[in-house]
Amino acid sequence: MTAADSSTNLSACLSDYDCLSLETRGELSEIVITHPHFRGRLLTQGAQLLSFCPTGDSDWLWLSPTAEYRKGVSVRGGIPVCWPWFGDAARNPDPVRQYIFPLNPPAHGLARTQEWTLTQAEETESSVRVTLTLEVAESKAWFAAARVSLEVTMTRDSLTLRLATTALDDAISITQALHTYFPTEDIKKTRIEGLNGYTYTDALDGWKKKPQSADVTFTEETDRIYQCPPSLSLITPGHTATLGSNSHSCIVWNPWKKKSKKLSQFPDKAYLNMFCVETANALDDAVTIPKGETATLEMTLTR
Repeated sequence: MTAADSSTNLSACLSDYDCLSLETRGELSEIVITHPHFRGRLLTQGAQLLSFCPTGDSDWLWLSPTAEYRKGVSVRGGIPVCWPWFGDAARNPDPVRQYIFPLNPPAHGLARTQEWTLTQAEETESSVRVTLTLEVAESKAWFAAARVSLEVTMTRDSLTLRLATTALDDAISITQALHTYFPTEDIKKTRIEGLNGYTYTDALDGWKKKPQSADVTFTEETDRIYQCPPSLSLITPGHTATLGSNSHSCIVWNPWKKKSKKLSQFPDKAYLNMFCVETANALDDAVTIPKGETATLEMTLTR
């Protein structure tokens, strides 16, 4: 099936729904959600949610003003899906690395640049639920087979993502993340409550483990993998959001001044108006899934 055929089939499928439609953005296809209570945009490439905006509110997600919509390239912003490994493959635990081809594996896994398939959609007076699925066979890049689905549920006052992985042929071990970009009017007036007393691994200081002794604030480049509680408060000027998850790790990231100038799809001063808190299974929080079973990473955002 060609890309055009796939797009035509998806458009025909979405025509059965009042709130869902298909549009083209650059080289990519996106499912547009237009509900009386909220709006959203979801790319079929990478199952990447770009936008969630309740009616009368600002967007809950940050998207780069210089984002590029090209095949095979992850878009900067929204919620990229990092799977079946997170970050640098070499930094993953041995049970995860054994499935990864060692020569130049892409950062953050395989899923971000693959075309996913719509497998379920549901709309009600108060919500919309969309599920995209990707089946990955054993290949030269990853020595395993799995099915991964992302279920996105939107309501007037909440956003929930469930990333479900099923091991098909044998047991597998994975790391993963929902790499959420959040907006802020001022990064220097932004803080995260709930991590005080937890330990983090500092990716900018030799991967040392350190204690967090106060709320997290941003005064320099930040790249930390935290052991984390099930709920965090994200406090920005004018907004307080609650991020809940079922995982035991999360990543807090801001590139700050110097690194911003090296990033693709990222204006030099964009670091002042964004930060990432990524719901994850990373480092020691890796997940092993027996053959035929399913493990789910879940996050819920409210504000």
